[in-house]
Amino acid sequence: MDDVDGSVKTRWIASIGAGLLLAGTGPAVAATSSLSGGIDNRYSDNSRRVENNAESDLKTRVNLNFQYLGDPGRCTSSVDMGLGYGYWYQDTFDPEVYTNGSLSGQCELADGLVWQAFDRISQVTQDTRLASTRDNRTRKNVFRTGPVYTMRLTQVDQLQFSAAYGNTEFEEPEQPDSDRVTGIVAYNHSFSETLQGGLSVSAERTELDTDEELDRESAVVTFSKVWATTQISGSLGGNRLETRLGSQSVSSSGVTGTFNLIRAINPSSEFTLNANRRLTDQTSILGLQFEDFNFNLTQSSTVEVTAIRAGYSNQFSDGSAIRAGLFISRSDYVQTGDREERRGIDLLYSRPVTELLSWFTDARYERRSFEEEDTEDDLARLSVGLDYQLTTRMAIRSAIGHEQKTSDVASREYKENWVVVSLNYQFF
Repeated sequence: MDDVDGSVKTRWIASIGAGLLLAGTGPAVAATSSLSGGIDNRYSDNSRRVENNAESDLKTRVNLNFQYLGDPGRCTSSVDMGLGYGYWYQDTFDPEVYTNGSLSGQCELADGLVWQAFDRISQVTQDTRLASTRDNRTRKNVFRTGPVYTMRLTQVDQLQFSAAYGNTEFEEPEQPDSDRVTGIVAYNHSFSETLQGGLSVSAERTELDTDEELDRESAVVTFSKVWATTQISGSLGGNRLETRLGSQSVSSSGVTGTFNLIRAINPSSEFTLNANRRLTDQTSILGLQFEDFNFNLTQSSTVEVTAIRAGYSNQFSDGSAIRAGLFISRSDYVQTGDREERRGIDLLYSRPVTELLSWFTDARYERRSFEEEDTEDDLARLSVGLDYQLTTRMAIRSAIGHEQKTSDVASREYKENWVVVSLNYQFF
């Protein structure tokens, strides 16, 4: 049975303990927690997602999920952990243990001084050119901790110093693990209750277990503004990244920035826009922060990323809801010179049939371009399903779906039809 790599598992268990310790030190009166479990059965007529010689298989997966949110106080924490076990009846893949979760917390050590900790484990794609199957995924564990000290200079000015140690580990040994140390000095000024601006300077040293070293420095102007129905925030500046491996050294520089917008169109609908551009590496947390973005772990460690996502959601008066998103990203891998572009759209619509029964449809289209090979892939997905609330604690979901990939490279193409039936129970 596949399991988490020993070092990753040790790090995650230690982080769970730290998170629960933080949870226990804060006020527990208003803390909330929940525990749920379920079983998923998924039949696929092309479980390996291959072009020829498709094999069908039935997969059963048992899941357990725990969530905790501590009450605000001297120490605060949140836990969102999932554990699962999957089994393929026709042995398409070996049985697998799934681990997904995040833990975060902070404690106030003194006036203005807090210590923060964060850990996240997730499943990520190794080679973005290939289909998303068990053989093309690996676990990524990101751990980060350190102090933050805030010095209030005046009623409208504050200075903040922060330092952090971070560790990233992959389950697969061929993927580079890393240790990083980050220092940040930030100044913030409140022009009014709704407008803030500032300046942030950071320096970071990353050491990969391949003996490669990366030094990154950045300086950005930060801003945030709030109106009655709109919020914006972001940063803009420059960064420099130098990589060293043996006697070889490569230096890159570019524009770095973020932009976040939330616009309430009316009481039931909302528009969001998120953008990010930076020089970074595959072991950074960017892939966890930005939805619909994945690093290609087979490329060089240093990468310049531009990612944009726009979203719209609306809750109608009859109980139906719609959510749509448009995403674009570009990854320039500095050392290999390769470029990967992704663009696509997704749509989710749900509508109640009765008080306990509702139906939904989910659609997604994505195009990927690989400059080095001069190839393009198109991926389309469509599913339709039903949600039924059996009891106040038990729910069932059933769905059918189709997925198809076309490519300039014939071996990357496949078609898959699938059926899923899931049962979930809320213990508390």
